[in-house]
Amino acid sequence: MTGTRSLSSKAIALLALGGLGLPLAACGNDTASGGEVTITCSACQQSPTDPFLQYNYEAAQRFNQKFAGRYRIEVQQNQNAGSSPDRLQYYQRLALADDLPDLFQLNSGEIKSLQTTNKLRDFAGDLDADSGWKGSFLPSVFDALGGSDGQIWAIPQQRDALGMFYNKKLFASVGYAEFPATWAAFEQAAAKLKARGKTALAADGDWATMLMWVNLIGTQPGGKDFLTGGLGSGDYSGNAQAVKASETLRGWHSKGWVNSDSFSGDFQDAAAAYLSQSAASVANGPWFVKTSLKSKTAPAGLYRDTAYTTAPGWADGERGAIVVTGAGWVSGTQGDDDKAEAVTEFAKFVSSPEESLKQGQATGANPPVKVEPAAIAGAGLEPLSTGLAKAATTTRYTYPHVRVYGPAGFGNAWKNLWPAYAKGEIDTPEFLGRLGADATKRAGAK
Repeated sequence: MTGTRSLSSKAIALLALGGLGLPLAACGNDTASGGEVTITCSACQQSPTDPFLQYNYEAAQRFNQKFAGRYRIEVQQNQNAGSSPDRLQYYQRLALADDLPDLFQLNSGEIKSLQTTNKLRDFAGDLDADSGWKGSFLPSVFDALGGSDGQIWAIPQQRDALGMFYNKKLFASVGYAEFPATWAAFEQAAAKLKARGKTALAADGDWATMLMWVNLIGTQPGGKDFLTGGLGSGDYSGNAQAVKASETLRGWHSKGWVNSDSFSGDFQDAAAAYLSQSAASVANGPWFVKTSLKSKTAPAGLYRDTAYTTAPGWADGERGAIVVTGAGWVSGTQGDDDKAEAVTEFAKFVSSPEESLKQGQATGANPPVKVEPAAIAGAGLEPLSTGLAKAATTTRYTYPHVRVYGPAGFGNAWKNLWPAYAKGEIDTPEFLGRLGADATKRAGAK
């Protein structure tokens, strides 16, 4: 496996003992009696490029300062701390060695796979023991983070609407004062933009492309049902919404309405197409403002010329938005000891309204907890992000991203199959059949 940190010496020792058939002892508690409790975090390292990791680092330092003498977070450097295709395998190896960190972050698909190891902490009891904390969260934020028997495997990191960033000047140049309200109008605009040497959409064959696939599904009647309950079926070829979305998105590629390097699998290529103003729109979350639109390399004036809105619909008045809460803080600490207490205190700390606003200021993400409107206004959160979040409360359709309810293997299966499909090398039934089968197979589904 490439791009992963080596196992700790403790993990190697435990694996060796397991290989000899010897019983594995529980990990020791890193605290002296009555002393400061130390817990490990593998998602709290500094990062000059990932605003979420940088926020986590700064939050951990504030936590250490507030609870000095009681609790302390020890940062574990980890190449898979942020989003990484190797992250799940990395933590699966640590779970096998009974060496999971006390704190780390996963998305919901990864959680589904890792919880089968029985090594994750169930936060349900912690939440039930503090009704004020439990009641502070927004509705439905735990839907994709729990188990079938009421378990809560993660404390949500954010609740965001994911929409369409678009260049107002480019769309105005072909007669659209606002982003097209329907997919048919979007296609008309795309044809006009192509005639002017521009592409309507920035794609990457991975994240940004999948967002568009989800939007094309979610804005159909019944599409949300597929995105919440049908992704584990093992064969998507019989789903009418998936067929329509796939063939529509493939058609945009064949007509030249997307950037030429749209199969790279690297979002930075999609971002570059938008930042260079050769592509008129790109699908992404609110963090795109911080990481790209307001970056040092962004063209002057592009942020001013950019708007953020919901996805078009298949008919007037039927726009939609992806709403996600499918990532959060998880823990390898089980039981009811001093470490568990420290983990819970940190979870409460980072999910407080105050810290949620700090995270919003640092990343553009919206809080997963209830925050007074005056506090939100006073925090100066990114207006593009808050505007979309508000619009998503009244749009006709809201639905999750495929990575929320989909099998953990969906991302890799998509990247392997999408280029061949978009280039016409395989047909729709084969693409959707193999996509579902490979996604569930890679996730270890039975």
